[in-house]
Parts: sequence; C-alpha cells; structure tokens
Amino acid sequence: MEYAGSGDPARTMALLWDGLPAPRRGPRQRLELPRIVDAAIAEADSAGPAALSMRTLARTLGVGTASLYTYVPGKAELLELMVDRVVGRQPLPGADAGWRAGLREIACSDLAAYRAHPWLLQVATSRTVFGPNVLRRYEATLTLLDGHGLAPGDLVKCAAAVESYTRGAASAVVEAEQAPAQTGTSDDEWWERRVPFLEERMDGRFPLLGALGGAGAFAVSDMAAPYLPRRALDRFLFGLDLLLDSIGQRIAGT
Repeated sequence: MEYAGSGDPARTMALLWDGLPAPRRGPRQRLELPRIVDAAIAEADSAGPAALSMRTLARTLGVGTASLYTYVPGKAELLELMVDRVVGRQPLPGADAGWRAGLREIACSDLAAYRAHPWLLQVATSRTVFGPNVLRRYEATLTLLDGHGLAPGDLVKCAAAVESYTRGAASAVVEAEQAPAQTGTSDDEWWERRVPFLEERMDGRFPLLGALGGAGAFAVSDMAAPYLPRRALDRFLFGLDLLLDSIGQRIAGT
C-alpha cells in the first residue's frame, strides 16, 4: 500500500495548486508538469505504483534523474499529483442532476477510474490528497446532498458511505478483471477444472444453494461477457442502489 501525504507539504501543495514555478533565469524549463505526471500515471498503469521510481520515470522522459528532481522533489509528492490529475479527468454531474442521479454518476465514474487505473486501489485514502481536483469533486458530491435536510455530520457521512462502498466494490471488479492475466487461466478454465469436484462434494448437502442456482440467482445481466467481472459489476450496481435507497430514506425522515 502506498500512502499519500508523506512528502514535503509545502512543495506538494505548491505543485498541486500552482504548478511549476517560473525559472528565475536561463532557458525555459524543458519539461511541463502535466507531461511528467502523465508519464508517471502511464508507468503506474503498466506496472503498479510500487514499481514507479524517479529513475525509471526520468528514463522515460529522456532526462537525467537529477534533472527530474528539480521539477518534483520525489515520488511521495509525485503520487499526490498523479491522484489529483486522474480525479481531474473524471466528469462531474450536471448542475441540474438530482442528488440520487448525481451520486450514482459520481460512483460510476469513480468505478471507471479504478478500472482504468487499478493502482489507485493501492493508494491509501486515509490521508486525503488536498489537490484542487480532489476538493472540487468532494465539493460537488456534498453539494448534491446539501439542501435536503440532512444534519451536517450526516451529510458528510452519506458522501463518505458512497465513496467507501465504491472503492470496496471496485476492488472486486478489478480483481475479477485482472485474474486471467495474473493467473494465466481464463474464468472458464478455472470453473471447468473445479466444477466436477465441487458437484461431487456438494451432493445435495446445501439445498438452498442448489435451489438458488436452479432459479437463476447467479445469472448475470450479460451472459456474453466474462462471467466473474460481469457478476462483480452487477453486484456493484445492485449494492449502489441499495445504498442510495438508504440515503433516500434518511432524507425522507428528516
């Protein structure tokens, strides 16, 4: 697990909010900050955040490692820039979106970001990245819930519940999507090699499980898609609706 917030706070906040300072003298800086951060994101997408280093990033950018340090103090600061840049690319709900549709849109776009950048799940969220994009997105989430009678503390907790649920469900989706490449075995191969032994050992010992299977309880919404990722996605959407129903009940009871 990687932890944000372990770098120099002054340098980190300056880079997040102000970008690179203008050079005092001499030629214009060779690298732009967005290019550096985008290259780091691509490296993390390929090999995960643990494999990302200032040395490998410098090589990718075609500069010396010492030169790269003149732009970004280190990996700790870079990690926060990466998170904030990814968040900045995510769409926000329209101004006319209701609270439920808006929260659903935010959760679904968060899921899309986790699927596109699985390394985000390896960055701890206990220490928030205080970048402009992260805070803008958080403000938009809170605004969706504002004005519906929720107590301030409940409003914040409802937003946190959606965020926490999405991150947990995203982990299941990403794990299912990565399983074939990580194990070298497709979902179909994995299932076909186990089902004969499973059927032999179950042998009517779990009647409810068997009845639910016979009733189609384990079917997915798209049978043409890979089963395990589709099941994880279906469960994400079902659970999100349950959570939004609960928030709706809390709002109705205020």
